[in-house]
Amino acid sequence: MKILFFSHGKRANGGAERCLLELVKALKQARPEWELYATFPADDELSAMLRPYLSGCAFIRQPWWLVRPRKNNLLKRLLFRMKAGAAIRKTTNYIRRIAPDIAVTNTLATPIGAISSRAAGCRHWWFVHEIPEVAGNLAYLFGERHSLEMVDRLSQKVLVPSAFTRDYYSSLIKGHGKIAIINQSVNVTTAPREATGRPWTIGMLGNFEPNKGQHIAVQALRLVVASCPDTHLLLIGGNGSKYAHELRATISACGLDGNVTIIDRTPDPHPLLRQADIGLVCSRFETFGRVIVECLKCGLPVLVPDAPFGRELVDDGRNGLLFCRDDAADLAEKMMMLRHRDLDEMRRNALASVEGRFTGQAFANDFISLTND
Repeated sequence: MKILFFSHGKRANGGAERCLLELVKALKQARPEWELYATFPADDELSAMLRPYLSGCAFIRQPWWLVRPRKNNLLKRLLFRMKAGAAIRKTTNYIRRIAPDIAVTNTLATPIGAISSRAAGCRHWWFVHEIPEVAGNLAYLFGERHSLEMVDRLSQKVLVPSAFTRDYYSSLIKGHGKIAIINQSVNVTTAPREATGRPWTIGMLGNFEPNKGQHIAVQALRLVVASCPDTHLLLIGGNGSKYAHELRATISACGLDGNVTIIDRTPDPHPLLRQADIGLVCSRFETFGRVIVECLKCGLPVLVPDAPFGRELVDDGRNGLLFCRDDAADLAEKMMMLRHRDLDEMRRNALASVEGRFTGQAFANDFISLTND
């Protein structure tokens, strides 16, 4: 079996890119005789991490048909069409050269892989990690309905990471039985939990950006420290963005410098996350709550927004608590509830809720079973 993956990202910090990395590794372990290939927009972090598992790769820039809403205009549509032709020719030639059994586009951001697969006569799957109309961070250059009609027409299967994502697309992608949920692998580094002697800590893992909601965590912390001044917030995923600079300024303005530790993005965050007492996710939107699973696999009860992606993974009161995402006071109240609660049972429930789930073997098996349909 030959599988070709199209990646829209060159770094390994996005959820879709991490999913691709873990899928390729899991497939190679489960089926070492399979030949796996990939295209990337550039030779960078992701290609370097995947190269040991690939039989070959190519670097082809594929223009996006998803753009920031403020850039959704006629000029952008013209530029897309101008760039698409060359990208399609290069991608089609690569497909014909390696002759894969299946080509998989690992994003909704660009249709180039799908169009090229049709031109080369290759079976094509789409792995959809995004819902732009709900997230609000990206917009279709050619409209959602027209774009999803192309997704439907150009794909034999559409893979999605959650029931929430499946339910959203089920009314827009009409092909019978075309949409399939595939549970991703979420690997967590094992490390012992340190002994006591540290402050009560809330751990939050995620790239610093408004959707992830670190600012809401800081607002809630300010309310908590009024009653429990030794409460600590560990933020893992710092970067040099404008949002990160604004967040640091807010922390100082609130007098919380001694209550917040910021750690820049690291390839191995789980030993750090395990030192927290609870996990926290403040995202406004996710198609798959990867960080929720990471917290649960670290044995942390987790606070998550009362939203579909949160409710799909957290049983309120059992392995975590749900809160109103845009209400810092509600989040502070839930932090205090966990602060004054014996968490041993919730820690056991956290681990039990993900036991045997989201493993590399299960991820590979789910994908392999679909190739037999």
